[in-house]
Amino acid sequence: MLSCEQKEVLAKDISIKTLTRNLSTIKGTDIYTSFMMIEDDTSDTLRFKLTDKDWAILNESFDRNQIHLINNKTKIGEEVNSATMSQHIKIRTNKRLISVEYDYYFAREKALFDTIKTIKFKKFMRTVDSLVYFRSKETNSSNFK
Repeated sequence: MLSCEQKEVLAKDISIKTLTRNLSTIKGTDIYTSFMMIEDDTSDTLRFKLTDKDWAILNESFDRNQIHLINNKTKIGEEVNSATMSQHIKIRTNKRLISVEYDYYFAREKALFDTIKTIKFKKFMRTVDSLVYFRSKETNSSNFK
């Protein structure tokens, strides 16, 4: 018997929250904040607009890297030598909200995260970051013409 179940695809809503970064594809902003000890904190906002072609590229990466296999309990992260704050990444699809806490583990804790899914997730996020960066350069340079 054939299934008519709809394929899981992105719903044009990705957000990243860290101590120094706040990205929202809905708002079209990527805000970087630096926390200084002896000077005032600084903030820089990049504005961008992802095109339908960009979302097609992201959906292809989402599919190729099997991000649909990640759930809210999947341990995603990487090994580090010093304490690092985790990243909170939310990806909305046509079926659900994938909420990933990207953690940083010490060497002795490496077995706590799924290495294969982490590698694939990093590839997908590299695609997101590249498109956001490219579109922000394009948007911000057109503001100066």
